[in-house]
Amino acid sequence: MNRQPYEEQFAAVVNGAGFMPLEGWSTVRVAGADRATFLHNTCTNDVKELSAGESCEAFFTDVKGKIVAHAFLLAGKDAIDLLLSPGQAERLIPHLDRYIIREQVRLADVSGELGWLLMLGARAAKVIGEGDVSFRTFKCDAAWCGGMFVAFDAYRAAETRLDLAKHGAVECPPEVWHAIRIESAWPLFGVDFDGSNLPQEVNRDAQAIHFRKGCYLGQETIARIDALGHVNKRLVQVRFEGDAPPQTDSDLRQGEQTVGQVTSSCWSPRWQTSIALAMVRRGAYDVGSTLSCDEISGKVVTATAPT
Repeated sequence: MNRQPYEEQFAAVVNGAGFMPLEGWSTVRVAGADRATFLHNTCTNDVKELSAGESCEAFFTDVKGKIVAHAFLLAGKDAIDLLLSPGQAERLIPHLDRYIIREQVRLADVSGELGWLLMLGARAAKVIGEGDVSFRTFKCDAAWCGGMFVAFDAYRAAETRLDLAKHGAVECPPEVWHAIRIESAWPLFGVDFDGSNLPQEVNRDAQAIHFRKGCYLGQETIARIDALGHVNKRLVQVRFEGDAPPQTDSDLRQGEQTVGQVTSSCWSPRWQTSIALAMVRRGAYDVGSTLSCDEISGKVVTATAPT
């Protein structure tokens, strides 16, 4: 297979600036005087400390600690926007609405009003600074190559893309975004995990869970797992020998035993090998564990932090 065009596109994004339209993603706007306290009490991260222009990543869970949604919380002056990958707003809004009693909180799905794109690469901030179109930006720590979430009025989508291209950004092909996401061990709801999972199974503790913030919905289960020190399965990154990425949903084995399943996979230009995200059982998910898929050997690795 000729990977040269793909790797050239990857290099153009990572070493320069690329924008990935987040089409199909949703925005739930939380407004009202009690918005920060309400969200603080219903998600896994510390929202009270967010100032305008800052962001954090969090899970929303039910009373049993199961995941309802995974979101990026983006703080504005008068509201906090919850940026959600496709298919989550319909679950999250009724869930949150159930817990509004006397709080001064208003929920609104503003997905039709706002557009979002993800800026990636070493020159992303410079391109944004040179742009002529007005938009809001929030730092995105989820991508290893550095990035920003960019919000703009939905009707200005074409104008925004043209402006970024004018200042040197390239549109990020979906397969390049897919590779960067997997290299970053950035999981997506409905792809790598779902509502049957507990937050610690998704392996985003450092990014999305604050263990000292006090009580919140689902906190009892999450704290108990933290005290126990392990979960029965965990999403991990696996690097394989060879060029062909394993197929999604392929079984992973340790010896003769099936121990997990591939959730996302790609050829990694960064490491020049095939890699995957996989949900793997305890006893096989520790860093250094050797797994196999269709007779191809792989190892569980520590995902590299953003540079």
